[in-house]
Amino acid sequence: MILETKNYLKNKNILVVGLGKSGISVIKNLASLPVSVFGIDNDSCIDIESNLAEIKKTKGFKLEIRLDEKINEDIDIIKGVDLVVISPGVSNDIDIIKEADKRRIPVWSEIEFAWKLMSDQSKKKTIGITGTNGKTTVVTLIEKILLKAGREAIVCGNIGNPLINTIDRRYSEDTIRVIEISSFQLERIYSFKPHVAVVLNITNDHMDRHHTMDNYADIKFKIFSNLDRFDWGIFNIDDILIDKKLQEKKYHSDSNLNIIKYSFKKPRQHASDTSDNFIHYKDNNIYYKIKGNTGKIDISKINLVGEHNILNIMACLGSAKIFDVDDASIEKAVKNFKTLEHRIEFIEIIKNIRCFNDSKATNPDSTIKALSSFKKEVTLILGGKDKEMDFNMLLPYLSDTVLNLILIGETKNKILNLIKKQKKIDYDVYPCDCLKEAVDKGFEVTKPGNVFLLSPACASFDMFKDYKDRGEKFKNLILERKNNG
Repeated sequence: MILETKNYLKNKNILVVGLGKSGISVIKNLASLPVSVFGIDNDSCIDIESNLAEIKKTKGFKLEIRLDEKINEDIDIIKGVDLVVISPGVSNDIDIIKEADKRRIPVWSEIEFAWKLMSDQSKKKTIGITGTNGKTTVVTLIEKILLKAGREAIVCGNIGNPLINTIDRRYSEDTIRVIEISSFQLERIYSFKPHVAVVLNITNDHMDRHHTMDNYADIKFKIFSNLDRFDWGIFNIDDILIDKKLQEKKYHSDSNLNIIKYSFKKPRQHASDTSDNFIHYKDNNIYYKIKGNTGKIDISKINLVGEHNILNIMACLGSAKIFDVDDASIEKAVKNFKTLEHRIEFIEIIKNIRCFNDSKATNPDSTIKALSSFKKEVTLILGGKDKEMDFNMLLPYLSDTVLNLILIGETKNKILNLIKKQKKIDYDVYPCDCLKEAVDKGFEVTKPGNVFLLSPACASFDMFKDYKDRGEKFKNLILERKNNG
């Protein structure tokens, strides 16, 4: 397959759209072949010369770069192009991608490109994780479990380490790749076929790109499209949309792949349970029956908070068991696993106020899960970039847990108008113009003994570089309060 792909790529004109980590990694991997590459990005200010200086000198390799804020509208670029490789952040709706589709020029995601360059043996050691929320937590915990069991493992994909970066000689054929995969990456896969595929949950997100929930769910289920009877699909059947799609056979209908279902309910208590392989929770233990083997792991002393994280642990257990990891290794890794940054991350207690950073909550469902971890004690900072999401689902949870609601960002007025339509609310609302003002207001209105939480339910790009930037700025503002007494 590798040789076949390299022969296909030889002497081709390849357009790489988007020059972030994925795009640069694709170009570097093409440098060993006699190809012509044209890399483009609509951010005219990015600095990529240092990343590409060495490969520009490669014999037989031609490279041209163009940075222009209107580059995505220039359909003349497509003339003479044999293949387009698209980065995850690039929309399918831009003019040059539409033109490529019109001319039937192949368009691959970076995930698809990397997959075609992997050996057959390496492909058998892959776990693909998708879902709206919890992907990074799950891939990171699976890696910890595998390492604890003495296996070689590497996390890659949407987590910031492109899959293409892991196919060099640093990694042996025994390395298990745990791949975080977004819906954006799944849009343009054709042969991608992880040995284990997991869908964690499907909730309202990215409607500005996917338009409907049904379309969004179908894209998520593309992760199963090439799986066969030697592969495994792991499904959270407590998620209504996943359970519905599973019953509709919204995956390859002829695949006969092995299925593991997981749920808070026991097997046969769930209406759709027809699987011989099942994982469920009871009394601080997670029980499993997989490949004819049964067992349990104790999660009474874990550091992770919330029911959603118990479901995440079930997904990790299922993935690990397919690779025959023992219960003790799973239990130890889960027990020692700490909450990741920006995910209901405890910061500090200041004036007896417990402060948490949940900046990774970029959709309403993430914020609902965060609020479900607390009582009626929360001052919540909410709002950010508008992704055309429905915030109505969030309103009952605000009533259950929030005492003070602080609104910021592009969605501030949209959420405020929804709240004004409510007949009665039992929390105070404070619109603020910036994060600093929001933090100041938070400390002003939060009573000792209560919780101050950033969980925006929105993307960050209206005011920040990304969710990490937003979270770091929030933490710094909190710690300034501590340092100032």
